Amino acid sequence: MTGFLHRALRHLGSAETASASIALCAAVALAGICFPIRTSTWMILPVALVLASLLAALAVDVRLKSQPMLYAFHVALAAFIVVIGLDRLNAMSGRVEVTEGSMFDASTVVVEAGPLHRSRLDEVRFLQGPFEIDYAPGMNRRETVSVIRIPEQGGVWREVRIGDDKPLIFGGYRFYTTHNKGFAPLLTYVSASGATQTGVLHMPSYPANENKQGLAWTPPGSAKTLKIWLHIDEPVFEKDKAWKFVKPVNTRLVVIDGEERHELEAGQSVALGTAQLRYDGLRSWMGYTIAGQDMTRWIAAAGLMACLALLGYVLSTFVNGSKMPAPEAEKGG
Repeated sequence: MTGFLHRALRHLGSAETASASIALCAAVALAGICFPIRTSTWMILPVALVLASLLAALAVDVRLKSQPMLYAFHVALAAFIVVIGLDRLNAMSGRVEVTEGSMFDASTVVVEAGPLHRSRLDEVRFLQGPFEIDYAPGMNRRETVSVIRIPEQGGVWREVRIGDDKPLIFGGYRFYTTHNKGFAPLLTYVSASGATQTGVLHMPSYPANENKQGLAWTPPGSAKTLKIWLHIDEPVFEKDKAWKFVKPVNTRLVVIDGEERHELEAGQSVALGTAQLRYDGLRSWMGYTIAGQDMTRWIAAAGLMACLALLGYVLSTFVNGSKMPAPEAEKGG
């Protein structure tokens, strides 16, 4: 039984098995580029085979055991695979839109997470403040500065400025600003029963959808769908000039109820049958990408260990090779 196990481990740890496993990983990665598949799921088996091959080689390969630096290199490779696997299983990415003047709401986040990730987004607390975006001529977005206010003890708010490359770090999550942002009309809806609700509608991203600032909206408790358009009187930017993303001063909200069309300025209301809708003003919204906790430091440490071990192996091979005895001189006839 012991001999069979030893032979099985030698076969599993052979260079041929390792090469085949690596080729299978490459095939899955290529399939992920060409087809809409979730490569992280399909990659589990080939990566597990690569790891098993490495561990088997470390257990039974006499050549590895006789060369400490080469052995350490393979140990580092195994650790590298394990750490990357744990990172993917714990990985989390998300996206969210937060309205100016509103608190972050974890329930609105669109999340993609590994099976071992335990979400703590409900612990994140911040208030979205104003933001500034610089554009160079030709609609080239430059620096984005978003003002975030974080509540602290004693009713104090700490102000943080974040951007595309400077994230908000909170509860192990990193929030980055994106090109996705736009305008958000603030509405108050009074239903036929007298129930009042105030909220915002996020218009399509601006300026990417400059001429498509509209959407369909069904008021709460109503079966009728309204068409809502944000009409901007003056242009917010000129494409051939530098400009800043700002909320337009003069806006009107166009409400289309069946065959009826209404235009509301800020503060005006319209009767929708027995209900009422008031346009309270305009806000803006910012889109964020969210990155969860990762194991970048551990991955870097394992990679560094592998590089140092490989360097040590190369140097030891060079030193040992230089100490080889010189060939004897040919004897004369």
